[in-house]
Amino acid sequence: MSTNNEVWPEGTECIARYEFKASTPDDLPFKKGDVITVVRSTKDPNWYKARKGGREGLIPKNYVQKRENVKISAMP
Repeated sequence: MSTNNEVWPEGTECIARYEFKASTPDDLPFKKGDVITVVRSTKDPNWYKARKGGREGLIPKNYVQKRENVKISAMP
């Protein structure tokens, strides 16, 4: 998992660790396990503007984790 101080670039995919219910019209709600794409960072390092499906909104960084490449070894 990445460090909290790292700024994720546009296009970074992340996986939701928890459910997030929107509390304002600017928020992007999601469920645990959803794949979300970062659109850009915000002035607040704890929030990102992100996209899920055709919708964009703000997400809390601590509710998601950066999607890492998974290496699959070939079976002998």
